[in-house]
Amino acid sequence: MSLDDPDAWDLYDAPVSDKSPDCYPARPSPPEDSTSYTQVVSRAAAFHNVTLHSEPIEDDFLFNTLSSTYSQYQSLPMLPGMLKHSKQIFQDPVKGRAITPRVEKKYKPPPTDPVYITQQLTPDSVVVGAARKRANSHTSGDAPPPDKESHKFDAAGKRVAAQAANQWRIANSQALLARYDRAHWDEMQHFIEHLPKEFQKRAQQVVEEGQSISNNQIRSAMDAADTAARTVNTAITIRRHAWLRTSGFKPEIQQAVLNMPFNEQQLFGPEVDTAIEKLKKDTDTAKAMGALYSPQSRGTFRKTQFRGGFRGQPTEATTSQARPTYQSQYQWGSFRGQYRGGQFQKNRGKFQSPQTPQNKQ
Repeated sequence: MSLDDPDAWDLYDAPVSDKSPDCYPARPSPPEDSTSYTQVVSRAAAFHNVTLHSEPIEDDFLFNTLSSTYSQYQSLPMLPGMLKHSKQIFQDPVKGRAITPRVEKKYKPPPTDPVYITQQLTPDSVVVGAARKRANSHTSGDAPPPDKESHKFDAAGKRVAAQAANQWRIANSQALLARYDRAHWDEMQHFIEHLPKEFQKRAQQVVEEGQSISNNQIRSAMDAADTAARTVNTAITIRRHAWLRTSGFKPEIQQAVLNMPFNEQQLFGPEVDTAIEKLKKDTDTAKAMGALYSPQSRGTFRKTQFRGGFRGQPTEATTSQARPTYQSQYQWGSFRGQYRGGQFQKNRGKFQSPQTPQNKQ
């Protein structure tokens, strides 16, 4: 059952009855809207004396009618305690642990959870085989890529995957605790009518505020889980790139493999192997067809058609751009001698033959 379903918020199937004050149905959570979140955060910030930041709403004649229905999200600044803890982690960015032992032990997943939550994915694919074969590496199993730079990419991807999986488990715990808190506020409905009348209104307000806070906590946990899942997706992309860059596959195949869906079991999976074989066949076929039907270059065509044509051996031209041929060796030899011994004057733009003894007389 999805958390977006209003029925998912009810832990108890309490009967709806006006006669029994001890049986109150749990109120379904309203769908997510910025108004509820903004109001709860504003009251919490005012209680703790925290200043919120918000951008001014532009006065647009088209959307100004929606201002009464939709409210703008407000930015909650980072709390000083959160920033102080982060500064200690930033002192050693490379050698620092991806997850502290305390946090890892506290949110340790059971073995029944998915593989990408409990352990690192195994790189078993034709991509891995091609990378190791290209580097003459005989390792197998969970060994890193043979290339040093690819090994660094793979190690970084593993760190990101471990951190994202741990964040996912933390969000899961937050959602469970928030839902448990909502159940307690629902139980408080049973005692409101037993209070004196002067306290019933205030008690009802406290219960409704607690229910609203619990609902927003669950939604925040879902947002954190969504971000963690996208971070796992980024880690998978980094690790895939680490193996593909040393596989020797063509760039178009590498890009296609990077964009393929994740099967939640392996880094690449059998679907990737099948797609790679198909892409390789399609690429080779397109390359062969292109070489078969590509037209010959113009220079090669002329060389083939007019071979020997300027040596006094007439040839049959097959195009309208055929070069002129000479009927005798004497005509061609005379022209060649004039060209080699002549001078071309650039300023006059004409060809002059060399002076002979007869011309001098």
